Amino acid sequence: MDGATRSLLELWDTTEDVVDGLAAPDWTRPLGRTDRARACAALDTGGTDVADLVTHLTGGHPTDPDRMREELAAAHVRAGRELTHAAPRGEALAAQCLDMCLHTHDLLAALDRDLDPDEAEPAAVQACRLVVGTLPRLLACTPELRASSLRVVVRAGDGAAVIDRSFPTTGHGAAETLEADAVAMVLLLAGRRRVMELRDLVAWDGPTAERVLAAVG
Repeated sequence: MDGATRSLLELWDTTEDVVDGLAAPDWTRPLGRTDRARACAALDTGGTDVADLVTHLTGGHPTDPDRMREELAAAHVRAGRELTHAAPRGEALAAQCLDMCLHTHDLLAALDRDLDPDEAEPAAVQACRLVVGTLPRLLACTPELRASSLRVVVRAGDGAAVIDRSFPTTGHGAAETLEADAVAMVLLLAGRRRVMELRDLVAWDGPTAERVLAAVG
């Protein structure tokens, strides 16, 4: 089993464990997302609170907490069976990794907890292959770009570059670089965290990258 698939299973484990431990008031805790996340169906859960998120994961309808826990456990078993016996590849794997990174983050963030970067990193690397691909559209909508291109580097926990891509822009200045670890890049480009919250995990070297970061927040 590859690292990304194993990471997906661990994110499911974490999600079920957290939901099992929810107290009554926790079900109505709001989900925190930026306007960009709410505006993009691919980045949103379609709900406003923890109960909505759990319902989204189960594919069912809102019921009482015990029933939702049972439905989540069943969804977990189905996902585990599929990942173990017919693991997705390519974009299908990246899409599942993006979904679970965001859903687990949203659940934990609603409870004032952080996503475990060691657990999430292999899945986040795959998810980055999708979210980094959204940058051309984002650059096209960002005004007054100065750099002639934006180089985006995604790094693993050991510092190794796992994604290194350059995107042309409408500017004419020197090329700029935006770097972040995989988990931070997913959370930034998916509109889950603002750059100032992840300042130690993100680096950039010019105004074009800064405008992009402002746009995703």
